[in-house]
Amino acid sequence: RRFIAVLYPPYEYEQTTLEAVAGDAVFAAQGRIVKVLGWREVYENDDEDEAELLSEQLLPKIEEKTKILIERLQITQGKTKPPAHFNEGTLLGAMENPVKYMAGESKALKSMIGETGGLGTVATRADIIEKLFNTFLMEKRGKDIYLTAKGHQLLDLVPKELKEPSLTARWEQQLSAIADGRLQNEKFISDIKEYARKLINEIKDSTAKFHHDNITRKSCPECGKFLLEVNGKHGKVLVCQDRECGYRRTITTLTNARCPNCHKKMEMRGDGENKSFFCSCGYREKLSAFQTRKEKTSAGRISKGEVARYMHEQKAAEPVNTALADALAALKLK
Repeated sequence: RRFIAVLYPPYEYEQTTLEAVAGDAVFAAQGRIVKVLGWREVYENDDEDEAELLSEQLLPKIEEKTKILIERLQITQGKTKPPAHFNEGTLLGAMENPVKYMAGESKALKSMIGETGGLGTVATRADIIEKLFNTFLMEKRGKDIYLTAKGHQLLDLVPKELKEPSLTARWEQQLSAIADGRLQNEKFISDIKEYARKLINEIKDSTAKFHHDNITRKSCPECGKFLLEVNGKHGKVLVCQDRECGYRRTITTLTNARCPNCHKKMEMRGDGENKSFFCSCGYREKLSAFQTRKEKTSAGRISKGEVARYMHEQKAAEPVNTALADALAALKLK
């Protein structure tokens, strides 16, 4: 079907907004009016394609000032959906262009943050995100990024200005003024120093406290303090609450091994001979049993490493069809 659909003409439609007046009320509907079915004709009896067409809200072809009979009235109730969680791709995009998160700021600040390339640089944005994961301020659940309890507390504790993209825009404005000769760099540096002193004093004078909500009853083998259980980027980790100690131990790791039942990625838990795979669907398997099963299923298959070695040997070997190459080389064309 896909191959045949490629040979069909384009699917043509009009994107339409329909407005209808009933008494003093104006009702509106947005949808498509199909002009040429095109390649979709091939998928006429395909349930998936029909579902997609229905979700697009097709409108009938209708002329302006046409009278429509109201057959029934129905009141519906619904809830708006919250904004989708960031994933790494959308978070990078938001850092590159944070203008939509600067409601209420001046056009000059929005323009400046757009001209200077957003928060951070192309080289530093990914590193900033990685540091947020490594300090357990946010965690991944599937592909989505969620704030941890530690991240929520930090947002409540830090000064308001440090949470807004407009601070970066104001500093960029001043750097631009220095480049144009409208501001002395000594003035900018002294202002930054004074601003840093003010923030530090605010934090020192604050009575707000940070509380660990993920503390365990397991003691750190290095310093004896209780360990914290955190969700790292690749699994669960036990870390010491004393940052100077720095002890950490991985307790679960998200692997690339797939569950034979639901085909999701499985977690590795345990140490030594007790290592086992666990899946969210409830499936469990010891590492030794997993390795035995893999050996049986991969018997007779060629691994990627073997393919790579073979290809490398072919490059080093003599070229094929040398007789033909020699004959062509000896051929003299006028």
